[in-house]
Amino acid sequence: MKERCKELPEELWESILNRLALDHDDYRDLRFPSLVCRQFLSITNKIRRKFVANADVFYIYGCEALCRALERFKNLKEMELSLYRAKSDVNYPVLKIAYSGLDLQSLCFGRFPICPSADTFRRLSSTMNNLKILRCSEFDSLRDIDLVPIADAFPRLEELDIQRNRNMFGPQKVLYPKLSDQFVTDAGIEAMSRNLRGRGLRSIDISGNYFCSDLSLVALSSNCVLLNEIKCRRCDITRRGIDWVLSHSPNLTSLQAEFYGSSRNSAFPFDDTEISATGGSKKKKKMITATGLRELDIEGSDDKEGLLRSIAKAGIPLEKLSLCGQLLYQSHRLTTLLRAFPILKHLKVRNGYWVNDGNIMIDICRCLPNIEYIELDGCYSLTATTFSVLAKECPALSEITLINGYMRDDFVVNLERNYRVVYLDLTYTRGLKDKLLKDIVVACPNLQTLKVWGCRQLTKEGLEEILKCCPQIKHLTSAKYGEILSKAFNTLPNQN
Repeated sequence: MKERCKELPEELWESILNRLALDHDDYRDLRFPSLVCRQFLSITNKIRRKFVANADVFYIYGCEALCRALERFKNLKEMELSLYRAKSDVNYPVLKIAYSGLDLQSLCFGRFPICPSADTFRRLSSTMNNLKILRCSEFDSLRDIDLVPIADAFPRLEELDIQRNRNMFGPQKVLYPKLSDQFVTDAGIEAMSRNLRGRGLRSIDISGNYFCSDLSLVALSSNCVLLNEIKCRRCDITRRGIDWVLSHSPNLTSLQAEFYGSSRNSAFPFDDTEISATGGSKKKKKMITATGLRELDIEGSDDKEGLLRSIAKAGIPLEKLSLCGQLLYQSHRLTTLLRAFPILKHLKVRNGYWVNDGNIMIDICRCLPNIEYIELDGCYSLTATTFSVLAKECPALSEITLINGYMRDDFVVNLERNYRVVYLDLTYTRGLKDKLLKDIVVACPNLQTLKVWGCRQLTKEGLEEILKCCPQIKHLTSAKYGEILSKAFNTLPNQN
């Protein structure tokens, strides 16, 4: 009689399934284990916190798949809904969620043709008392009249995302201003912010709403005083609006903005003089009250350098800075500004065509003694020396991203080593060859993640050699990865 195998303890199975869940933040790898047995269902129900319902889940037998999922997983805290069909009933699946008994904290709508009705939002809010994050960034049609019901329905909201990712009417907004009746405008933001006054909204994203101007920022910073994060890319924003936010948002810690020198809305009713760190000059200037600002991401055609100087003079210790645009074409101006932020830990530079491996790169690195993450996007003069300089001048650096650029081998012998670097992303870096990549990876003895997707001059053999000499690498992203795995499986001994 065969000896019966001992069953693994539930704690061990939970550890195994939990490891599967770590691979994707939507817990997709737990779908099939949950169908194996009741024990696995119980474990996955315990550890699963997020569910992503795509179009297939909606359209199979009238949301039956969605209903089954809501019955199976009772501990969900986050849900993402993706609905693609233009004539779909957007209210039905939302009402199913409302009556599911779940206590959601985060709800994300994706690719909805229209916004659910005000009544649907009210019913949802009556059962989701702890909903704190609402993302409506993928509605095909989000209008002013939709905003107030959202604000009324969810008084405990801390994060609201109403960005518009697809807008075909931006260029025509001056010629056809009545189109604003179908979009989110300053009037809608102002009405919504009044309804949220005195509540706990901490973060808002209005990016992509081309009819939102400086007046939207005035309304938000005036009515939602607890805001610590504002995102306003691809809006009708100017330096005046940014100045107003910085002088009227004492709790602001993060700002992402794209601003320009002129606006279609010239009726800015407030004093638009330039902000100052100290004031006191003959010209009346605003004081920066956002002294807690730590993250700044700016782009556009207006005076970014002047804005950064004002922030530097105020003694605000930025920790994360992302720049894109005209300022970057004169490197000495950038290094001058970087010296004003000595504790900077995160730097992202886009369209940095001027970066090379001479004194410019050395000067930049010397301005970043505490940098932990650096990203250079679109640099076309990278060499092995770039890594040597980064390793030598930036001892705290642990993550490097050099993407969408060009790299050549300058045949540097014995690259400076950096034992802190664990992450390297060289996605779509042209000119990168096997030998140069190997030299770079060997100079990072503790590297765990390597991304080289789109690097066409790399070979399967070269990547295999790198993985052999650098066994500490745990994650590889490459078009050749499938070929490497196939070869590895084919070399396994035959068990028959």
